[in-house]
Amino acid sequence: MSEVDDRERRLALIRQREILLAFEEYGPGFHRVTGDGCRYVAQIVNATPAEWEWIYTHARTHPEVLAQAGSGRNPVQWRQLRREQGEVAFRAADAAVTAGDTAAALDLLDEARALGTVGPEQWERLRLAVATAAGAGG
Repeated sequence: MSEVDDRERRLALIRQREILLAFEEYGPGFHRVTGDGCRYVAQIVNATPAEWEWIYTHARTHPEVLAQAGSGRNPVQWRQLRREQGEVAFRAADAAVTAGDTAAALDLLDEARALGTVGPEQWERLRLAVATAAGAGG
């Protein structure tokens, strides 16, 4: 696969995006209540030791992720928002494929996966289809 479709790099970025989404949803609230929002974010995403370190480093270098006032969304509203965001990313990926923009299509598929709209197996099939079509077309 090409550099644009480096599977391992993409998986790492998807995982990072999943963690950032958890920060957005849970970090400020848990931080207000417990003083250690990072711990709860790490537990929620079942973080590896390296991810625990990244989570704490991210919070130190981006303190706003724990200081945000919060959205006031409840869990149902968060699920709805993520579903909507994922559907938008998936439709945009389809449009990017149609436009011949392979890099954007792959990035948008990654976003749809991080948001839970596209599952791991579907993501793999779509990623390969996009990369194969780009190779055949170019």
